[in-house]
Amino acid sequence: METTPDIVLEPTAWRTRLTPSVGLVVVAAVYAGTAAVLFPTSFAASFGGIRLLMFYLLLPILMLLGLAFAGIIQQPGSPLGYVRAKIRSRGIGAMTTIGVFTLCLGAFTTYKHEFSSLVSFFADPLFARLDATIHFGDPWRWTRALPLPGFFDRMLYFLYSQLWLALVAGIIVFAAWMEDAATRLRYFTALLSTAILLGVVARLAGSSAGPIFYDRLFGGDRFADLMSALKTSDSGPETLQIADYLYASYASNETVVGSGISAMPSFHVAMVTLNALFLWSLNRRVGSIAWLYAGLILFGSVYAGWHYAIDGYVSIATVLMIWRWTRRRYVAPGDHRNDTATIASKPALDVAWTLVAWWQRDPRP
Repeated sequence: METTPDIVLEPTAWRTRLTPSVGLVVVAAVYAGTAAVLFPTSFAASFGGIRLLMFYLLLPILMLLGLAFAGIIQQPGSPLGYVRAKIRSRGIGAMTTIGVFTLCLGAFTTYKHEFSSLVSFFADPLFARLDATIHFGDPWRWTRALPLPGFFDRMLYFLYSQLWLALVAGIIVFAAWMEDAATRLRYFTALLSTAILLGVVARLAGSSAGPIFYDRLFGGDRFADLMSALKTSDSGPETLQIADYLYASYASNETVVGSGISAMPSFHVAMVTLNALFLWSLNRRVGSIAWLYAGLILFGSVYAGWHYAIDGYVSIATVLMIWRWTRRRYVAPGDHRNDTATIASKPALDVAWTLVAWWQRDPRP
């Protein structure tokens, strides 16, 4: 079991070098620090009001409660002993990781908000045409043409707009407390790479607002039918309230919690894809549930009009490439524990998961 914190200096015979974890923290610090220096007002405002600040202050207590619950399950004879051992082995590293993540979350919101003002939404007309061309019609129409039960609309809203952030934060906390350094570093390297490549580079290269904002920004009635569908659906009014909240922040150039308009790429889809890959590498059953959730988020992003379908496709493809690259960095050659030996006699979904796992294999001899 690893007993060293994340941030350490390892002396060599000639020099002192940084561990991969320190390098990761340095990159994260540059990512967050750049946002704080360039946009100090937005960066400060991104941490929200008193409720969000109270959550940050209570986070250590919540984590201790979570560890105690895990101790009751993992070591029922001595749960406090489990908690003490975890704190000794991962306390400093986990708290450092979560603290850095909190700063990066503020930076992500800052970039998302400021980029909306700095770069016009020039790509929407192109993406709308491309989306309709490759899907033989607007994808949102196809999603709403399906004979879905009445509760499905409300369920999608809950999964996309309410549960998503809680699950993302929970998995990040879980990863921060992991003892396996290679698995932990792989996940956070992939997470930070996703934030930079998709949240900054792709965001600027494909600046777009999405179907739900299209007619407000460009005029006309290109997505009038979508707006009508939202107004008459079960959870559509709540979705439109969120859209109004984001548009008001954009129009007034005022940073608020969760502000910023961005369609390409879909960070919702990117994060659930990354978490599905991560959880699949740890446990097949949990990973299968995570992949199902990722599929629902991709569907919901189009169904509610937040994204063009291609936003999700780009996010998925990019995260898959990032995950494959991190395997080369953190998984030893020849270690195929995450591969599946055979696809024979498996259900269709298991075959799909197997192909994803096989694609992750280290190609080096």
